[in-house]
Amino acid sequence: MNIALKEGLLIQKVVDEIVILEPESGDYYTLNEMGAIMLEQLQQGQSVDEITVKISQAFDVKETAVKQDFTHLLTELQKHGLAHHQAT
Repeated sequence: MNIALKEGLLIQKVVDEIVILEPESGDYYTLNEMGAIMLEQLQQGQSVDEITVKISQAFDVKETAVKQDFTHLLTELQKHGLAHHQAT
């Protein structure tokens, strides 16, 4: 699954969280520490599967739980127009 963030988003890390501002609408969104890690690693070009394994190992959480959270995050980003599927 390849996901690309919408062009023009303003993204800022604040402590362990990430704040995303959509400048056209003025809406902003906050991701918790786990969401921040997921988004940062996606931006670095890592795959969802690679990130899931790393987070599972780092936080001693089952991969299925991480994958479920990741799927929810990606669904929400797409729902709010902040991300879209990218052709490979």
